[in-house]
Amino acid sequence: MGLLLSLIANTSGCHRKVYAELEQIDPIDRRSNLLMVGPINRDLADIKKGGTLTVIAPYNATTYFIYRGEPLGYEYELLQSFAKDQGLALKMVVVADPKSLFTILNSGEGDIAANRLVPTPENETDVSFTRALYRTAPVLVQQEEPPAKAGKGTEKMLAPGPADQTPEVDIQARLITKPSQLTGKTVTLPEQSPYNRTLVELSDEISGEIHVVEMGALQDEALAQKVAKGEIEFTVMQKNLADLKEAEFKNLKVRPIISKSHSVAWAVRKNSPELIQALNSWIEKKQNGSLFDKLYQKYFIDRRNYLERVESGFLTSTTGKLCAYDDLLKQHANDINWDWRLLASQAFQESRFKPDAHSWAGAAGLLQLMPATARQYGVKNSLDPADNLQGAVKFLKWLDGFWHERITNDVERLKFVLASYNAGAGHVQDAQRLTEKYGGNSQSWEDVSYWLLQESTQQYSIDPVVKFGFCRGLEPVNYVSHILERYDRYKQFVAQTSQAAQ
Repeated sequence: MGLLLSLIANTSGCHRKVYAELEQIDPIDRRSNLLMVGPINRDLADIKKGGTLTVIAPYNATTYFIYRGEPLGYEYELLQSFAKDQGLALKMVVVADPKSLFTILNSGEGDIAANRLVPTPENETDVSFTRALYRTAPVLVQQEEPPAKAGKGTEKMLAPGPADQTPEVDIQARLITKPSQLTGKTVTLPEQSPYNRTLVELSDEISGEIHVVEMGALQDEALAQKVAKGEIEFTVMQKNLADLKEAEFKNLKVRPIISKSHSVAWAVRKNSPELIQALNSWIEKKQNGSLFDKLYQKYFIDRRNYLERVESGFLTSTTGKLCAYDDLLKQHANDINWDWRLLASQAFQESRFKPDAHSWAGAAGLLQLMPATARQYGVKNSLDPADNLQGAVKFLKWLDGFWHERITNDVERLKFVLASYNAGAGHVQDAQRLTEKYGGNSQSWEDVSYWLLQESTQQYSIDPVVKFGFCRGLEPVNYVSHILERYDRYKQFVAQTSQAAQ
């Protein structure tokens, strides 16, 4: 037990470090401040004034994750739909320590907490929960076959670090088939798991002690892996998630159900009645349509696609990889002094990381080079990822030089470079001239992007200062916005050195 407690302390420390880097605020200080001042007062009307709905969530296999460069997740897609219906942009903030979700929520750094949340009497004193997104039951996860039978699930795991040297435990050959057989057994749970209370109540019911160990910052997915590897004997998790882990780790058995089903919901601050009313109304309305069923099928029932994600190597929060071309992106990003994750975001925007992608206009490859541009920068084969990238980066470098004297602020200049890559520098200069003519700041992308949008109208596309004529301005404006928003997400999920999340 001493070794196990030491492991818990070490893994918790590791996650606290990551959390501090992401949030830049000590969770203890945040909690102390919150106790003094109470939850921040911001409801739906204030959120709409700001235009952005902020959701705090950890990354996991069903709530929110990046796969092959794209944000996905059951809760993420539902929240995206809700935000759209409210006329809001959605911002996801990744929290490395799920135990702090409610504290962060009440501090005002987010508006909704999402994480397969189970309402309990303890946490209902801190937050308000929405109507159920779905219902599931707690189930025991145990090992039916030895680790050698686990399949690819354990083979793909990263090499353990110093804090992950858990010895294999002696797994009993006889499966638990009913809850009463847990008497005297040790069940490992995430810290502050809602199933701690469930197991205490079960102990009373069967008049036998169940030993519960809380494993630091490790969450359900990591504990399922430990059961499969023989490092712990039992854990308890939501049945729909456990069924996915049983498909991933072939030596696991998911049974028995140990208590009645319960709801899974989102949480908001107690002083946000408008927001929770809007969420509840939206959930009730959408549950009568196809959206909820479609997404539940996609993330909890479709085993084939789930296994494809977890075995692909590109489930970013687990592997630290965005795509098969990470090394090339890093190499060529250095040529223009870019963060490689920014270049990756542009590559996803252009081709979704597909090197054989073609556009209707004739652009091809990872960075969708037009034939004339490819020839100009020495690209012999646009469908070769390395060749395409080197040509695209030369073009980006030229654009950066073009705008260097015209836009002095580095952050603003990046937006002009990206817009020019998409629409051509001439159209962006036209928008600058319109901005100057009508009293705006031609050094500000916010002002210039407005006039770039106007270039799609007859009135302004024939303005005397517009030299390059009509431009579908919405396309480059969205292009810049999408790349930078995705870049922010990539920074949350993968380190600049591309080390996998620990």
